[in-house]
Amino acid sequence: MSIRPFCLTERDLDILASLAQVRYLTIQHLQWLHWHARWRPHERAAREAGLVNRRPKKAYERVAAMAERGLLRSLQRTTDRAALSFRRLPNCMGLSQAGADLLACQRGLPFEELWFDERTTRSAQTLEHSLGIGAFYAALRAELAYRGRELHGWAGDHVLCTDYDSVTVASVGHPLPIIPDGTFTLNGERYFVEIDRGTTRIEQWRKKALAYDAYGRDPRLAARYQVARFTILVVVPTEARLLTVARVIAAVHSGATDRYRFLTEERVHPFSIRRRWQRLDRVTLAPPGRAGEQALPTVTFSEDVLWTPQPGEQSV
Repeated sequence: MSIRPFCLTERDLDILASLAQVRYLTIQHLQWLHWHARWRPHERAAREAGLVNRRPKKAYERVAAMAERGLLRSLQRTTDRAALSFRRLPNCMGLSQAGADLLACQRGLPFEELWFDERTTRSAQTLEHSLGIGAFYAALRAELAYRGRELHGWAGDHVLCTDYDSVTVASVGHPLPIIPDGTFTLNGERYFVEIDRGTTRIEQWRKKALAYDAYGRDPRLAARYQVARFTILVVVPTEARLLTVARVIAAVHSGATDRYRFLTEERVHPFSIRRRWQRLDRVTLAPPGRAGEQALPTVTFSEDVLWTPQPGEQSV
């Protein structure tokens, strides 16, 4: 079968650049980022009619053409979490070595600094976690672009894990690394992103909270990020998981803390990522049990937004 003629466009290069930035994205994520002028009105119309948006044809065709020419790799995913019947999830796309080479040549970028997918096997859990980071990036960047803003200072875990700070906490017998799943700046404030897939042990969340608390008082925070404070954005799969993680964090702080915002996975979408966050509002500490063990506190939340639209900025 012959391959149809293909003319490389700036949007194609932008797609390659997005995958070099965050490693894995689905075609829907790429549509949010690179077909936003068409995607948003079609998505709104479909939702108002109670239908599914069936208009990603152009995105599928373009991505398939690049995959056909070896610029992208299409990775098949497993069935949905806790699905009772087999249901294939959408494939995710990764940048190939040929795609990275083309991007470096066309955009004048150092090839050795571009990430591309070269593994023959990968853990399904690791792939889903990386895709969760990509989904967050795509939703946030797409929403910022719609409102005339840019995403500044983004770095993912694959970059952050190469150079990071560690802190010492008295109750833990080893240094705790500060390696969020992503980081960026917005309105001059530093944000750290934590994507929880429901597989992180609660004890690990306790250590994360202790580490972030210590890092907030560490001079290396300002040296590395040029800020005196930061906010941690936690994405979780369910409301039940959100409550559990929040209670652990509240227990570490012995009360409410303004450092965290929480969002369920289903709301990682351009329409909701700005305004559907929850923050700890009130914390009621539980009395110690008979054995002296401290039960997790009771918490309540209030709604919050990542930013408030400015005059002249899109507000819907």
